[in-house]
Amino acid sequence: MADCKASFLAFCDATKKGSDKASDKTIKKIFTDCKVFPALKMTSNDMDISISSYKGKAKLKGDLDYNNFCAFITHFCAEAPPRRRSPTPLKPRRIKDDATSRLTDVKGYTGAHKERFDADTGKGKGKEGREYVADKKAAEGYVGGYKNMDTYNKK
Repeated sequence: MADCKASFLAFCDATKKGSDKASDKTIKKIFTDCKVFPALKMTSNDMDISISSYKGKAKLKGDLDYNNFCAFITHFCAEAPPRRRSPTPLKPRRIKDDATSRLTDVKGYTGAHKERFDADTGKGKGKEGREYVADKKAAEGYVGGYKNMDTYNKK
């Protein structure tokens, strides 16, 4: 228990020199450094809500001392299960609108945009579509239309 209190005081001192009370920022730093959020599948926003509800119930107006911090942890852990994020990701929305489908159809792209997408699949070409990538002829110093490459010394 003494190690826990020493760590708490070290975090308080690191956030504000000479302080022995934890602000919301200090508590967020403690929970981030101790990897509490991923373990409980929660976010710092959940912690902010929990701090506000704890301070309201305990009728506190400022930073938390060590005893209040221990009580807050109990409060936070009690609230953790109902606040957990859902494990299933949200599905992307598909918009079926004439204007949207016309604007996202790559067959209508011209100029530089036409080169960025594959005409058949509509998928992006990645780096090749954004930057000029020299082919073998250009790397050897030949122009694009030259057809007799590698035939100079074959006689």
